[in-house]
Amino acid sequence: MIRRLCLLLLALCTLLSLCGCKSNTHSPYDPAPLSLKILCIGNSFSADTVEHLADIASALGVKDVKVANMYIGGCSIRKHYDNAVNKRPDYEYHVNEGDGWSVTHHRRIIDIVKSEDWDWISVQHGTADGSRYAEEESYEMLPALIEYLSAIAPEDTKIAFNMTWVGERNSHEELKSYGNNQTLYYNAIAKLTEETVEPVEGLDRLSPTGTAIQNARTADLGLLTRDGYHLSKDLGCYIAGLTFFHALTNVDIWDIPWAPDGVTPHQKDVAVQSAVNAVATPYAVTAYTKAEN
Repeated sequence: MIRRLCLLLLALCTLLSLCGCKSNTHSPYDPAPLSLKILCIGNSFSADTVEHLADIASALGVKDVKVANMYIGGCSIRKHYDNAVNKRPDYEYHVNEGDGWSVTHHRRIIDIVKSEDWDWISVQHGTADGSRYAEEESYEMLPALIEYLSAIAPEDTKIAFNMTWVGERNSHEELKSYGNNQTLYYNAIAKLTEETVEPVEGLDRLSPTGTAIQNARTADLGLLTRDGYHLSKDLGCYIAGLTFFHALTNVDIWDIPWAPDGVTPHQKDVAVQSAVNAVATPYAVTAYTKAEN
């Protein structure tokens, strides 16, 4: 009896060793897709978000990358919808297929959406028309825009929304209306995004980019913007790109081997942790914790 028990224990230990000595080896992450094609319909904030996206995707194992941004400065959800249904050729079209950005002009949403088998189409709100990030009425045309895009996009295309970030100093009229209090302003944006944007029918995913930037600010790295509102081209855009990629693909970004020039190892650690924590907890700030050596 004892001998049989010992043999059973030996067999169990052998099985666990073959599984990496873990009783549950299921990864919470998905493997990197071989191909990833993402179209953003946005403004300068989507441009910041995807600045490094092609490099991030390539570094994490994506072989065929296409990142595109349909750009109008400050373009709001309301204006995107109006441009779409009226087929206005008002967009700059920025494209990166892993070899840098190229741009063409006077492009229409319908033509670009139908031009490619996009995996994702992301929409971004801007406030140049006087709308606000923390006002519900600013997003009243979002359901109609998503319905329109879903109707003309390839069948398997998913729709995402990119949550913006809070500016620094006296960088924006809405921030000023919150007494230049970043926490109050961030909480307002997060609450509205959770309660008004995320429940919209047809929206498949939300990238909590604004939360990732707020997470990174807890590490006291200094300013993450280049002008008080647009993200710094190195670290700020890197954080945004990591968050966007991780949110849309669920690919593990912890050990990404690439960062933009000028980003230190410590800043890289902050960026990755901030992105992962934002996707895990999208509507609340998670403070950075320094890794123990």
